[in-house]
Amino acid sequence: MKRLRKDGFTLIELLVVIAIIAILAGMLLPALGRAKMAAHRTSCLNKQKQWGLAFTMFCEENNETLPRESFGSSAALNNWAQVRDPVFAADVWYNVVPRLIRLKGAADYGTNVIDFYSKDSLFHCPSAKFPKGIQFGNNALFSLAMNSKLNTTIIEPPKLTAIKQPSLTVLLLENLLPDEPKIDPAQAATDLGQPAAFATRFSGRHGGSGNIVFADGHAESLRGPVVVDTHPGATRGRAYFPQTRIVWTTDPEANPNL
Repeated sequence: MKRLRKDGFTLIELLVVIAIIAILAGMLLPALGRAKMAAHRTSCLNKQKQWGLAFTMFCEENNETLPRESFGSSAALNNWAQVRDPVFAADVWYNVVPRLIRLKGAADYGTNVIDFYSKDSLFHCPSAKFPKGIQFGNNALFSLAMNSKLNTTIIEPPKLTAIKQPSLTVLLLENLLPDEPKIDPAQAATDLGQPAAFATRFSGRHGGSGNIVFADGHAESLRGPVVVDTHPGATRGRAYFPQTRIVWTTDPEANPNL
């Protein structure tokens, strides 16, 4: 009598298939990770371009004057009460500029801070890493910030026309958050997430690169060491001086680290 053959995999065959799948997954996952990072960088850069356009429109409608950087001192976090202040925060960039293009200002989110921190929000990069429990925090954290070195006073913001090298001068930058890696260990470690910042808080959250909007409205993705001085010395973790490739002040001859 002829023996019936049983269909199916042997244990060895099954193990070989599993091993092949594991190898293929190991080859595919890094590529998917790189693709996701590139997509987030592009999405963030597109948001930055929208901000550049919105700032240009704001200046055109306000006698070339830039909006204020922060509720008070540009070197401080803004709590939610300050962000929502209808008088003293009405002309701060995070409220006045988005409203010009019919989007919500930071204050317009009210108590719905979860939507404010959404990856779809114009305020934030999709790759931004916020601290746990951020929705319960007292301070509004910004993964995008205005250049804190443009304003010489809190009361009178400068005119866009006062910027001598607009194509090289930072207007907005990707802003370092508390749980994100620094470009250089000498960068700032406290009060991260301010609405105004400069090189000490520039984030390279896109694989060591970060996006910047310049005063002429264009946006670029730049490697961290191009923006932040990583060489040993007094300016390590700060801006390069003399200012050449990246400028932080209205006058490129000025020292941005003072």
